[in-house]
Order: sequence, then structure tokens, then C-alpha cells
Amino acid sequence: MRVKRIFLLTLIVTLAMLVFNLSYDKDIDHRVRSASAAPKTSAEQTSKPSAQHIPTVFIHGWKGSERSFRTMFERLHANYDGPARAMVVTVDPNGVVKLTGEITDQKIPLIQVLFVRNHESMEQQAAWLINVFRILKRDYGISRVNVVSHSMGGKAFTCYLEKIKIPAEYPTIKKYVAIAAPFDWINGPQNDNDYTISKLKQESYLYQHRQRLPKNMDVLALAGEIREPHEGDGVVSLQSAYFGKYFFSPAHYTEKIVYGPSAQHSMLHENPQVDRIIASYLWQIKPKK
Repeated sequence: MRVKRIFLLTLIVTLAMLVFNLSYDKDIDHRVRSASAAPKTSAEQTSKPSAQHIPTVFIHGWKGSERSFRTMFERLHANYDGPARAMVVTVDPNGVVKLTGEITDQKIPLIQVLFVRNHESMEQQAAWLINVFRILKRDYGISRVNVVSHSMGGKAFTCYLEKIKIPAEYPTIKKYVAIAAPFDWINGPQNDNDYTISKLKQESYLYQHRQRLPKNMDVLALAGEIREPHEGDGVVSLQSAYFGKYFFSPAHYTEKIVYGPSAQHSMLHENPQVDRIIASYLWQIKPKK
């Protein structure tokens, strides 16, 4: 009898301990899950990277190089809150694309495109840009961009827009700034007095294929005028820089002129006034005080 009582007592104590342990484990589990689900503190929340602005892609002109936009990047970074070069995209003569850098916490990430063979035709550079923008969308998840071009880079970029066949495979262009783009050039530099507007339209590849251009892309055509409109920036006339009005969507097209000696063709991307125009148009920001 005594043995039975000892056995029953032992069994009761064991069961009691088991129930206690189960209850304790549940309490611990509840507290762990509650802690993990608790709202983050303000310090934790602010440690997250800030939301990114739309990247801006810069395309140099005929025989351009890394130096073409280097000092503009330096000025934008020093004088404005946000812009910083994040990536460099280099295209070799075979069309192979190499990217260095990355978009991290830059408020306004800038992407520079460089053609190693920098004197190819508009069509060839457009084909290279197809590779560039496809990779930005497919491999880096960049779905929207702004674009800034100088000189022949503007013709190459516009040609690219007209050549892409499946727009969904490429980033959407929100805003485009064309600095001194010779939009009416047919076979290199020309005297516009030798052509009527009608003749230029007939000969222009860009005009003939204008229906392929995005209808909602905002465009700013930026031109330089040193002395006279027909001279323009000394290389590209106002007529040429503004020929895009015949193929870009009128509702989204704007023109602006920069005057004086610093409006010379190769000086435009060295001009602080051009910096201010770009910063205001693309990002709605002003210089630091």
C-alpha cells in the first residue's frame, strides 16, 4: 500500500512539473513573438535607406569622354543637395556593357554612359544604348529614369527611343534634357540655309520615325546663343537645336536659351547656368545657400 502511495505521489508531482513547464514555454514563446512583432523605434526606422529619386542618365556627344560631364557632376554634387554620381556604364566597340559603382543611398543618383569608340554613327550609338538601357532595367531593376544628353548624344538617344521594339523591356523616360542637340543634321554639320524645313523633314530619320517616340515624355531643348540665332552656340544653330519640336509631343516640349560666351557649344556642360536649369527642371531643387 505504501509503495502505491509513493508511486501515485511521484506521478502527481511529475505531472504538475510537466504542466508548469508547458505553461512557462508558452509564455516565453508568446513574449518572443510579441517582441519580434513590436513596432520599430524611431531610431530603427530612420536607419533605413531613404527613398531613391529617379536616376538620371547622362550621354556625352561626338568624341566625348568621362571628362565631358565630370565637372558638371562635381558642381552638382557640391552646390546642390542630392546629386551624386552613382554608376558609370562603359560600352566597348563590340557593344559589351560594363557597369561600375552602384545606386545605394544617393538622393539623386547620376549614371554616366561612356562610349569607348566615341565617334560612331547615330545608328550605332543608338544600338549600344539599347544594350545599356535593357541592362539597367533587366539586371538592376531601374524602371524609370531621366536623361541628359549633349550634342550628338541627343540624336543617338532619340534614335534609340525610335528603335526599341518592346518598350516594357526598357526604363520609362520621365524627363529628357537635350543640350545643344543638332536634331536637323542629316549628314554631319551643315548650313541650315541650304535646306528648307520641308526638305529637312524629308531627309530626317528622326522626323520620319517620330511616331515611335514616347508621347508623355517631358522634353527640354536647351540651346546656346553666343551672338546670333543662326550661329547658335557656334556649332549648332537654334533651328537645329529646336528641330525636335517637329517630332516630340508638343504638350510636353519646352525650349530654353543660354546666352553669352559661356553658351559656346563645348562650354555648355561647363556652365553653372545650365546646372541650374537642369536641377530645376529635373529635380525641382535650387543651389545651396
